[in-house]
Amino acid sequence: MSPLHQMGDAIREMLLGVPLGAARAIFLLLLLALLIWVLCLPRAQVIARGSNGKLSENLKIWAALSLIIQLLIYALL
Repeated sequence: MSPLHQMGDAIREMLLGVPLGAARAIFLLLLLALLIWVLCLPRAQVIARGSNGKLSENLKIWAALSLIIQLLIYALL
């Protein structure tokens, strides 16, 4: 067996030691952190240049909505 196989086996064993609940919590926390970051973005960065300022053109709303849906789906699985 090559050293690369040994490294792969060591990494696999290390990752198998992570509890599934901890991995799920980390994933949900990453989505939550991304949602908070999106909500904190200034308005000038989420609206296209030359737009009329309509609510449907605000990308922050749609990004937040999609992240909330993802959080709900993965939290309930």
